[in-house]
Amino acid sequence: MDVRQRLGELLMVGFMGQEMTADLASHILELQPAGLIFFSRNIRDPVQVARLTWEIQNLALRELGRPLFLAVDQEGGSVARMGPPFSQIPHAIDLGSSGSEQASHYYGITAGEMSLVGLNLNLAPVLDVSYGEVMERRSFGRNPSVVAQCGIAAIRATQSAGIIATAKHFPGLGRTRKDPHHDLPVISADRDELDRYDLPPFQAAIQADVACMMTSHTIYTALDPEYPGTFSRAIISDLLRDELGFGGVVITDDLEMGAVLERYSQGAATIAALKAGADLLLVCNDLKKISQTAEALSNGLDRGLLDPDDLTISLARVEKLRRAYLEPVNLADAEAVATHFSI
Repeated sequence: MDVRQRLGELLMVGFMGQEMTADLASHILELQPAGLIFFSRNIRDPVQVARLTWEIQNLALRELGRPLFLAVDQEGGSVARMGPPFSQIPHAIDLGSSGSEQASHYYGITAGEMSLVGLNLNLAPVLDVSYGEVMERRSFGRNPSVVAQCGIAAIRATQSAGIIATAKHFPGLGRTRKDPHHDLPVISADRDELDRYDLPPFQAAIQADVACMMTSHTIYTALDPEYPGTFSRAIISDLLRDELGFGGVVITDDLEMGAVLERYSQGAATIAALKAGADLLLVCNDLKKISQTAEALSNGLDRGLLDPDDLTISLARVEKLRRAYLEPVNLADAEAVATHFSI
């Protein structure tokens, strides 16, 4: 199969609803994405999630010949898409105060419950070192060593349970005073500061074999004064890949965020992220923007804006991740889920 026929495998997309419908089936079959991301809007209870993931994976296996990554943001605290009766993780700042054993404990429980209902990729943990209010509760703390230790514990607990972990938001969002959901942050720390405080948790995650890394929509003037992290070849290819040696899958943060829209159209953001070295493009909410992203992939290839050799390398990384964690695919058992949660 050539690159053009596999372009959808560069996409991780959101969807609407809580049941398998004709619209959801068409969404999957038309885009042929690498995976879907679940939000609170898609989750009613554990049994419903189990039934939905079972139907999604059976459709994908039958029609696409491969399983899908089924992702969720389950950091804990304020960012937890799986509400009760799923076990709730405390805020990261509280885990950081308690120590890495607590991070391992809670992330292990979460990974087990994700596996039970058929989810397979957690967009966590956050490895940003906190310097202010924006990331304060989502970070394990202000000490890079504590953040690194808790991050390693969370990653190992997650991946040892067969769930993919994602370190975020590279190369560190903790210094920002703006939320990239709404505005484009600029971090002016010099390279020495970044090396001493912001990068060590990500370096530790790489040494712990974290499977995925999520980029930040933030300008780091010491690394690249022009392009935000998600769109910076200096940050993804030169720093993360070449200097730090990360060989896993690079996932963008949501390409619908305000920080992106300040500078890029949907099509331009798609091209820029892939040219910088990203492997999976995350588009979470707007179905129109999801379609525009898919169209931009095809148009970018047609117009020579995207190098098919680079895309082949990204597709190989995505395939390697799929083989490592999704073969054989874990299909949820709704009856077992009902028993586990006493539903």
